[in-house]
Amino acid sequence: MAGKKTKSKSADEPYSAKQFFLEDYGRTLFPLTTNRVLVEHGDDKIREYFDKLIEDNLAFLPQKRVYAAKDALHFRRTVKLDPVAEFFLYDLIYKNRALFRLPHVKSRTHFGYRFEGGKPIPASRSYTDFKAAVWSTNKKFKYFVGFDIVSYFNHIYHHDLVEWFAARNASERDVSAFGKFFREANAGRTLDCLPHGLYPAKMIGNDFLRFIEDSHAIKSRTLLRFMDDFYLFSDDENQLRADLAEVQRLLGQKGLSINAGKTTTERPRTEKAESDVDELKKKLLQRRRKIVTQGPYDEDADDSARTKKALQLSKSELNYIIGLLRSGDLEEDDAELILTVMRRHTEDVENHLPMIMRQFPHLSKNVARFCADVPDKRLVARFVLDVATNGVLAQEYQLFWFGVMLEEYLISTGEAAELIRVLFNHPNATDISKAKILEISDQRYGLPELRNEYLTTGQSDWLSWSSAVGSRNMKPAARNYRLTYFKNSSEINKVIGEIVGRL
Repeated sequence: MAGKKTKSKSADEPYSAKQFFLEDYGRTLFPLTTNRVLVEHGDDKIREYFDKLIEDNLAFLPQKRVYAAKDALHFRRTVKLDPVAEFFLYDLIYKNRALFRLPHVKSRTHFGYRFEGGKPIPASRSYTDFKAAVWSTNKKFKYFVGFDIVSYFNHIYHHDLVEWFAARNASERDVSAFGKFFREANAGRTLDCLPHGLYPAKMIGNDFLRFIEDSHAIKSRTLLRFMDDFYLFSDDENQLRADLAEVQRLLGQKGLSINAGKTTTERPRTEKAESDVDELKKKLLQRRRKIVTQGPYDEDADDSARTKKALQLSKSELNYIIGLLRSGDLEEDDAELILTVMRRHTEDVENHLPMIMRQFPHLSKNVARFCADVPDKRLVARFVLDVATNGVLAQEYQLFWFGVMLEEYLISTGEAAELIRVLFNHPNATDISKAKILEISDQRYGLPELRNEYLTTGQSDWLSWSSAVGSRNMKPAARNYRLTYFKNSSEINKVIGEIVGRL
């Protein structure tokens, strides 16, 4: 499914920007099959096109605004990059990956989001290392302060990013292309230009903040950081306060502010240090951590021996989780834990899925992964229909992941036609959630006719691009006839049509 690792065609193929993209694809917030298919089968055509964008001074398209669920009530505002723009970012950052270097001083360090040994560092493992370093460092000093930045990615200034990239000694051409991309993809807006959820964007965001740890004005003995999550340590409380003030001044020069509500001087905690968590839950949290750190990034490698072992729960652990489910009062971390560790015990969870779907829409990706292991797919389909049509209205992020579930394992259920109708015509459906339906390559349920509406009207947008990719399994003669008119609408349509025509 879209949430799983995309394997390269050949184990002997050297690592490349294409593999960087394909391996990260399932970990993004809105992994559209359209982008994956086009990069997998036409990265050469896409490269030719974005070379024309740079050399012939054509423009990147303004990108589509999307809203991923952050928690039950709040959204994460970002953009879904079109196939050209998305691969451009991976390609440019992969080309310049050597510019993302290790921290200069061990006591002033940041974790994660760079390449090591030719591959991207797994983010979840880096975060585990970060939390362990915070815990061990805390024992060495009397005082500490932890803080993060308010809506960090949404407040980085375009010109500051370009200046940062130039200071990393990127080539003049790449700096120019970098600035052009962020300017035009954001329709000229100078703020809110860095996409969420993409590994290359996280590399940028993580490295951009190293000016804090490099500052001579910070006097605390140790500074640890993972992205915008900071910890300062010192034996001098006054020095710590002075440094916090200095950090705010430095961030202020970039238009950034620390999050007052999350600034803390309370003792740092790790799972093993939480005295209020009982031993069974500690063991389950440890199992969860093993599962999500198996793959090359954050993903679980379902076939690995370590993952299989981690998913083998004891009777007492099963009883603990069943007790949580029966209580009917789940916390977010409990729901996430259950969806991760209970994938070999779906029969004990499946009747609680509608409650989890309604209460935790931000866990829709976890739900999609979990339901892939539920044997009764018609039951899952009925749950999705019930949640999508009754009670609290599903939002864009949840509708999108319902669409992923439809494509991957609900398309042959008796409810498939109704799922298509409900999800595509939902009051909260957006171009991106509709694109998820249109790119499904099935030839049943009126999907070819629905796609044809967008292929023959001269559109150049997500609805037409996903319709083109959704037609990839049609007989070539019929498909290519429809693509002839689609390709005439724009340069990007032409590129997409030529790639689909190869399939």
